[in-house]
Amino acid sequence: MNSGIIKNINMSTISKQNNLQAEHWVDKLSAGILKWQQKNQIKKLYTDDMKTPSGRVHTGSLRGVVLHDVVAKVLRKKTDQEVINTFVFNDMDPMDGLPAYLAKEEYEQHMGKPLFKIPTPPPNQSGLDIKNLSQKETKKFIEAKNFAELYAFDFVSAFESLGCEAKVIWSHELYESGQMDEVIKMALDNVNVLRNIYHDVANYDLPEKWYPFQVICPECGKVGTTLTIGWDGEQVSFECQKNKVKWAVGCGHKGKISPFGGNGKLLWKVDWPAHWKTLGVTIEGQGKDHSAAGGSRDMAGEICKKVFDIAVPFDIPYEWLVIRGTKMSSSKGIGTSARNFVKLFPPEIGRFLFVNKHYNQVIDFDPTTMAVPDLFDEYDLGAQIFWKQEKGDQRLGRSFELAQVAGRVSEKHFLSRFRDLAIWFQHPELDLVEKFSEIKGSPLTELEIKVLNDRKKYAQVWVENYASSEFQLTPRKNLPEQALTLSEEQLVYLEKAVELVGSRKWSEPQDFQQALFNLSKVSIGVKKGFQVIYLALIGKTHGPRAAWFLLSIDSKLLQNRVEQIRKAQQEK
Repeated sequence: MNSGIIKNINMSTISKQNNLQAEHWVDKLSAGILKWQQKNQIKKLYTDDMKTPSGRVHTGSLRGVVLHDVVAKVLRKKTDQEVINTFVFNDMDPMDGLPAYLAKEEYEQHMGKPLFKIPTPPPNQSGLDIKNLSQKETKKFIEAKNFAELYAFDFVSAFESLGCEAKVIWSHELYESGQMDEVIKMALDNVNVLRNIYHDVANYDLPEKWYPFQVICPECGKVGTTLTIGWDGEQVSFECQKNKVKWAVGCGHKGKISPFGGNGKLLWKVDWPAHWKTLGVTIEGQGKDHSAAGGSRDMAGEICKKVFDIAVPFDIPYEWLVIRGTKMSSSKGIGTSARNFVKLFPPEIGRFLFVNKHYNQVIDFDPTTMAVPDLFDEYDLGAQIFWKQEKGDQRLGRSFELAQVAGRVSEKHFLSRFRDLAIWFQHPELDLVEKFSEIKGSPLTELEIKVLNDRKKYAQVWVENYASSEFQLTPRKNLPEQALTLSEEQLVYLEKAVELVGSRKWSEPQDFQQALFNLSKVSIGVKKGFQVIYLALIGKTHGPRAAWFLLSIDSKLLQNRVEQIRKAQQEK
């Protein structure tokens, strides 16, 4: 009886402790949105994110997409409302920077033109990683109608692989279809109000003939070089100025034109809230650079209230994702591309990276450190907490749940540890299924073998491209520096070992291991002999079992290695 009471008390205490744990940031945020919706009598929840496709889209842009996607999905589950989620590509923006990976002689002439008006770079000259593209992706890239579309397609492919389901909207289509005409007129009619907002919020003193609109010059096709100097209620007066900006040259044309139907675009600080008005956006976050006091977010809020007469969308100011402490830039080509980033791990683990970190905390991720194995470990702990196999921070378990692509959480299963895999897959003598079955304590299921093989693929990517030398146990294509220390006696041994590999078909690696042992014993000694093999091929004194290792290596690499070492030693 007493033991039953103690058990009940303990269970109650555990339950109380769990209840006292902090909420996951997504749940806390969504609860705040629903209170805000009720207080402000917002009828429809509509999340949105935006990006100017000015080149290869960097990894940092994924944070906003995943943030808005997970918020929209959690809101749908918590209510019976339809929650719209879109992603706008601002392809009306001008090309104002030339990515380093594009041919200057080809693209410099297009500086200042709207991105959707610029010719599509051939995929193999675009700076995009087009290796291993699916047939469907290749076809889509080839058929991209313009510069903006090509880079947008690449980014969409990356965020969709993380389970993000945003409807894509093209800004130029909103303008050309006339959907932006109302907000253009409202902005031009309220130019004095806008001038006051610029002054009061950002301390900008604008000239008397300033208007929040840029015409696409009908002569040269540029938008970044035009200045609107008048508005008569139907047409704007404009000049295409030769020296308006440093990055593009205007043609000098002057004239009048209707601002409607895609003839131009609103300036960025007005264009952003204009999209909110046109689409009905009620929730949109942005990077911290837009959230500074007097910045574009503050401006947009005042424009919503005083010009467009709409409620200011719910704000989610989020921190950057940086690589090695560096903020990334699409137009300058700085930072890991989104496509390369999502190839580092399975979709659910890439998604976990974003949902597990509070949106107001920087994600500093460097794949050349132990960040990738650490992320797998954290994900695995989250899975065990969610499956109630481990006790711990319930937010980690919630992150695991939210990271599942399309919301599908698989049944409990054994997860092969990534950092073990990163070493063991390089040992050809090891049977990985057998090895992890021993660790589990029972045979791996079909699902667990699939997870193992999937993780092995990502372990290979990490080891071959990012991991430190201590993890690299596969033969190097380039000559290891340590190989240059080998003596003539050691090189002769290596030659004989390589000859032994090709002397017959070794059906049993164990037989070859014995032959290597015998060769070493009668020449330079077993320990030194095996060290020579590892020094010559991976630059270490140890590695996988020598026989299995040598039999797994391409024969041309083996045959050329001694010659490479001798040649390098002579040149040195």
